Amino acid sequence: MATARRQYRSRIQIAADILEIAKDGSRKTRIMYQGNLSFDLLQKYLDMLVRFGLLEVRGGSEKSYIATEKGRRFLEDYRELQKYSEMVEVKRHSLESSLPATT
Repeated sequence: MATARRQYRSRIQIAADILEIAKDGSRKTRIMYQGNLSFDLLQKYLDMLVRFGLLEVRGGSEKSYIATEKGRRFLEDYRELQKYSEMVEVKRHSLESSLPATT
C-alpha cells in the first residue's frame, strides 16, 4: 500500500498562503480551511502577520483579516522568488541530465 508523501511548507509559504487567502478579506474559518492549518497554528500566524503589519483585523464580532499594502508587497516578492526558484530547478535538471550517470 503506497502512502502519500507529506509536503511540509516553510514559514514563508504558510505566510504567503494566508496572505493570498486574505488578499481581499477573509474570516478566520475560511483561512483555516483553505490554508489547511490547525486552529492553533492559524492563530500563531495571524498574530504574527498582524504584529508585523502584513495583515489587518477589521470588524467587531465578525472579525475579518485583510492583507495590508505591506502584505501585498510580501506576496509579490514571494511570487517572484517562486518564479526564480522554478527557473533554477529547470536549469539544474537540464545540467544534471547532460552529465553521464555514475555507477
